[in-house]
Amino acid sequence: MARHSITCLFEVGLVGSIFNNLGILMSNRFFISLFILCVFSFNAIAKSSDNPFAKNKSLTIGKDISWKVDKKAVRATKTARDSSGAYYHLIFDNKQLELLISSDANGEVPKKFSQLEIKNLKIDGKQSPLFSWCLKNQQGYNNFLQQGLSVKKNICEIDGSSGRFIMQLNRDALTAMQQGKNLLILLKPYRTPVELTVDISDFQEMYLSLNAGSKSSAAPVTPIGSVVPAITAVPEISKCWAKPPEKYKAVKPVEYTCADASAKINAKTTINTQVNQIKGNERKLAAQRAAEKEKQQKLVDEQKQKEQAAKLKQEEMLAVEAAAVAASEVKQAELNSEIAQKMISVCDKYWSKGEHRCYCQKYIEHAPSDIQQNSTCN
Repeated sequence: MARHSITCLFEVGLVGSIFNNLGILMSNRFFISLFILCVFSFNAIAKSSDNPFAKNKSLTIGKDISWKVDKKAVRATKTARDSSGAYYHLIFDNKQLELLISSDANGEVPKKFSQLEIKNLKIDGKQSPLFSWCLKNQQGYNNFLQQGLSVKKNICEIDGSSGRFIMQLNRDALTAMQQGKNLLILLKPYRTPVELTVDISDFQEMYLSLNAGSKSSAAPVTPIGSVVPAITAVPEISKCWAKPPEKYKAVKPVEYTCADASAKINAKTTINTQVNQIKGNERKLAAQRAAEKEKQQKLVDEQKQKEQAAKLKQEEMLAVEAAAVAASEVKQAELNSEIAQKMISVCDKYWSKGEHRCYCQKYIEHAPSDIQQNSTCN
């Protein structure tokens, strides 16, 4: 980076010298712009250089890496190598879980660290209760396990000079390992933290193989307490459950350590959050149903109004039609009366003469009594 900065400044001076030799007048603005360009270039290179604090390193020991079981030594090991050539060995011996960092594949040449820290230890995404106990019982510090600080009963130990971290196992910790899928150990052997992820879905299978034929194989969990006398000093961590109201059976209870007030609050908060979410969804669904019901009722009311309007219109049309028919009948009656009067007037002229015409046959009732119907008129 320093070489690049010097080279860039040298190039600025060189360019200025060339242009001066050519007799070309250069403005200060040109030199300032060129200088800023060099500075930005230098910063870009600085940012792109290796930064040990940039992010965590990750190393995975997958299920494809088998446990090496040594039944004679009662010891099983999983090993993986990182990009720098260091070997990480996860070791189980029925008593404890050990992480060893070495320079060789066999673990015979341990790495030495001036400061080795264990930030966290999780099984299936949850911090191990036993590791949590170690933090709470570490001398004067409980954020992470620090080299040089002792833990009560030496349940957890760090030895940077031999590249080791050891955690004695109690029954709950062993059961968690047997039932777990993934083990995460966050450690800091260098400036950059390392996330070591181990697939432990085959741990139970390894445990049975390691203890096959021995007394421990009959009861895989029970022997741990007797094999490791020191573990009996670790208090059994009682578990409690935060449960949802009876109505919300879909919400699963949340486990927490009974003595941990903070964990209790977090568990209840988790339950309440899920219950409130369900209640919110129920309210939304009820509102949607009410809106849909209101919409359907509105459509029914509109249909009834349309039918009522159509019925009224039909009745009005029928009334108008009836009135028209009645008016037509009255008019026709008036016309018939006028025609009858005219015909009677015409017929009277013949009737007065004692004569009768067939077209007057219709009005014979108005004729004098001496005028009789003519049978020959159809």
